[in-house]
Amino acid sequence: MGTICYVSAIDPAQPNTVHARYVHFDGYPLALIAQLRSIWATTARRETQALIDAVLAHDWYYLGSDVTPDTRSLPHQHPVGGVGVTFDDTEPEPATVFPLSRAGDLDASWIYVISPADDTVTVHTGDGDPVGVHSLG
Repeated sequence: MGTICYVSAIDPAQPNTVHARYVHFDGYPLALIAQLRSIWATTARRETQALIDAVLAHDWYYLGSDVTPDTRSLPHQHPVGGVGVTFDDTEPEPATVFPLSRAGDLDASWIYVISPADDTVTVHTGDGDPVGVHSLG
């Protein structure tokens, strides 16, 4: 079942604005926080900025640290080892940029904001309200 969400990071130059990437599948907090933790610990080697760079590189069909370059995917999808399967393997579009106050315009169930300052992920409902903060470590 697809649970639409966005994984994002705050723009340091504009603290009320996030740069985000669409994730189509398994966007429920229990599953997505576990995947972000796993990608952070393995692929990003516990470097939160490396995690942000990896997830903001593409829109995603799903995220998963267990994805390998040989992972089977549907046409127009591309496995990225240790990160996930892209939503489309054509030239990546720019990240979605929006103020959290306008999150309700996105038609997403959840929004995750990764913070490199304290190695956390803040979970927001689709309307932008924060509901929890989770440590990556």
